[in-house]
Amino acid sequence: MSLERYRRKRDFGATPEPAGEQRTTGERRFVVQRHRATRLHYDVRLEIDGVLVSWAVPKGPTLDPGQRRMAVHVEDHPVEYFDFEGVIPRGQYGAGDVIVWDWGMFEPEETDDPGRAVRAGELKLRLRGEKLRGRFTLVRTSARGPGSGDDKDMWLLIHKRDEFAVPGWDAEDHPASVKTGRTNDEVARGAPAIQRGGTRLESAEIDLSEAVEGPLADFIPPMKATLTTDAFSDDDWLFEVKWDGYRVEAVVHDGVARLWTRNHNDAALYFPDLAGKASWLAGRDAVVDGEVVALDRDGNPHFSLLQERTGIRGLGLADKHAPRGTQLSPDEVQAIPLVYEVFDLLYLDGRSLLSVPLEHRKRLLQSVIRDHPMVRYASHVVGDGLAFLDAARQRGLEGVVAKHRSSRYEPGRRSRQWLKLKLRREQELVVAGWLPGRGSHKDLGSLIVAVQHGGRLRHAGQVGSGIDARMRRRLLDTFATIRRDTSPLDPAPRLREALWVEPRVVIRAEFAEWTSDGLLRQAAFKGLELDRDPATVHRELAVPTARATATAERETARAGRRAESRVVGRRSVAPPPDATTAVELKALAELPAEGVWTVGGHQVRLTNLDKVLFPPDAEAGQPPVTKRHLIGYYVSMAPVLLGHLAGRAVNLHRYPDGIGVGHGFWQKDVPGHAPPWIGRWTYTGHEGTKDYVVVDSAATLAWLAQEAAIEIHPWTSRTEAPDRPTYALIDIDPGQRSSWEDVLLLARLYRTALAHLGVRGLPKTTGQRGIQVWIPIEPIYTFAQTRDWVERISRAVGASAPDLVSWEWSKQGRGGRARLDYTQNAVNKTLVGPYVVRPAPGAPVSMPIRWEELEDPLLRPNRWNIASAGARLAEVGDLFAEALSLRQELPPL
Repeated sequence: MSLERYRRKRDFGATPEPAGEQRTTGERRFVVQRHRATRLHYDVRLEIDGVLVSWAVPKGPTLDPGQRRMAVHVEDHPVEYFDFEGVIPRGQYGAGDVIVWDWGMFEPEETDDPGRAVRAGELKLRLRGEKLRGRFTLVRTSARGPGSGDDKDMWLLIHKRDEFAVPGWDAEDHPASVKTGRTNDEVARGAPAIQRGGTRLESAEIDLSEAVEGPLADFIPPMKATLTTDAFSDDDWLFEVKWDGYRVEAVVHDGVARLWTRNHNDAALYFPDLAGKASWLAGRDAVVDGEVVALDRDGNPHFSLLQERTGIRGLGLADKHAPRGTQLSPDEVQAIPLVYEVFDLLYLDGRSLLSVPLEHRKRLLQSVIRDHPMVRYASHVVGDGLAFLDAARQRGLEGVVAKHRSSRYEPGRRSRQWLKLKLRREQELVVAGWLPGRGSHKDLGSLIVAVQHGGRLRHAGQVGSGIDARMRRRLLDTFATIRRDTSPLDPAPRLREALWVEPRVVIRAEFAEWTSDGLLRQAAFKGLELDRDPATVHRELAVPTARATATAERETARAGRRAESRVVGRRSVAPPPDATTAVELKALAELPAEGVWTVGGHQVRLTNLDKVLFPPDAEAGQPPVTKRHLIGYYVSMAPVLLGHLAGRAVNLHRYPDGIGVGHGFWQKDVPGHAPPWIGRWTYTGHEGTKDYVVVDSAATLAWLAQEAAIEIHPWTSRTEAPDRPTYALIDIDPGQRSSWEDVLLLARLYRTALAHLGVRGLPKTTGQRGIQVWIPIEPIYTFAQTRDWVERISRAVGASAPDLVSWEWSKQGRGGRARLDYTQNAVNKTLVGPYVVRPAPGAPVSMPIRWEELEDPLLRPNRWNIASAGARLAEVGDLFAEALSLRQELPPL
């Protein structure tokens, strides 16, 4: 290997190419240069033995293992050529423009001497670049190219079938330089280097070791950011623009994209140009997260323009009532360009990426996004959040989103690993009515708006400014269809001339501040919200930045430890195919007192639908809860609840006459009148042989509720291994004199103990008086082992608060103190499942919580009930979701 041939062909007084010299840097770098000479080709160069060993690849390298690329072995180049980008003048060898198309590091495989492998005619290697990754083979096919007239020899460049393979991947879909962001055309005309968003990914490896093979999900509930107070800079965080648009998820199957709103409604109605063939993506199957924005003349996103561009009228629960837009002319449409800013990749060609750290997901996303006029990779910066926010302020943008570089994607959860910092204060609001105005606004002067609080719709003030004439007409047309005589607000404000509507329309408003009595000051209308359920609209409160980032660091550390554990039993995050539809729920609501209801493809015989199972709770202001309500709750929760019940036997606590009559009874075996499609599992234990119910469908949940099975207790083991628990259970069982503060103190002690051991526990309220902690574990322990482990940690917790705890078995002997119950860690002993209703006034629900919510002064064990649980789930996501995949080993004590 030498540079003699390279130097002989060039006049270094005329060409900007480096003369260079043969020298060893000790690095194994590679570079690919896109070279438009007489013919376009790509030069692949590997740093070996002090030079860049080079091949010209006419069609360019590819990640498609089905495509073999011809590669012509050409003269060695000096290592100084590694970052050469420029124009080789006419009359010089190789005249034309050159860009640094890709670069990174390579690792030879099956040899420690890549130079010898090249001389032998075959080199296997792994590339780690910005565009090219994975295992490749360079293999010589002939020593002389036909008619070449020199000593060039012919090779093949082949990408192997590995985790980085992308069928159909074409180098021409990624034309920009990794060095300057320019194309060959821009280099040819001397355009300046482009400031690339984010950090340059030079030599950056994309680590997909935590990707999980699995089917393509139909929809993944989007991860949400937590509002925080102050900007910050931190090298562990990256910062993106907070786009002023609509969140849209693209699910690509066989190269065709379906678009979903954040609540899984069809977004293609409003963005049809983005649906259909996904020519913007190099991949057949994918799930991409992003936001659709409308750009003004300065290229900045503008929410009101998006409303005009799409004619948004709202989706979801309020769809038929939401304001309808007017058709724009083709010229008007062209004047308001739409762009899909994509910022995350959740699935690609057979692998879920949810557990892959964010920075690696983004690198992969950037590499598979093709140039497209309506799709753009959302750039970011790393570390300097203060300067980024200042730049966003100067451009008049909405704000910034900060994301921890190691954050995993948590479907449906509002996480503190993603933080949003707003430059303008905004709030989503439910429209409860309107007030007439004066003059040209006499028909509609201001909107009466509200937010959900404590299960009630509370007045939040009025919004008057910012509503143009066209929007006023649209709103009034809608209000005419949803008028009501009384106020939907609780308590009702004293507003003269108020006209009330059903609370079905959601808007977005800017405002100056919240007053001490919970009203907005100087609120201005910004637009209609797309696909927002009014029941989930709450006042958004900012979390102090220091607290939020500290929580994120802890969560990231835990996620890193979890990633080292073997992931088993992972399920698709798509809703189960028999998740109850709005049509089915409507049919349930319209059934008489009894009848046959078709749900999830099964017919369920329902009786006494209007029987009151929970009498009204006057103290809490709760109306009576009927069997119809119970059935509706359980089937509407099926997409989440089934994941926690599937594959497990359940014990049932039935109250056929309601909670006000008798004490109910426990049932473990399937009754003889059960439909044949009910899942069953036979088990022989100390109680004899019984057939247990296995809840595997929404229809089964409906049948259980018809049976007045208010409580559902899943086994802690699965039917395939009933003696191997998948959870270790902690139950804080308060005594008669235990206060709620006592329960919280004991829960905090468990939190500290588990954190010290590096064990992830999932807390939840019981729905009655206590708190439970479920610890997902590898199914390698016996119940005796989990019981012993929980007893040891409970004894340590109890020793820290001896006045609060009793170890007596009988309640009479406890002196009214709490018991830290570890005895539920036994086969066929169970605790109430997450999101399950409890037989207590108000129909409370056992609700998963975050550990930090132990500090929330509003937290109560029965805070959520069947009327508010859905809104809670929509707000924070399934906080028990990681239980479906997390498997931990219990450290010795």
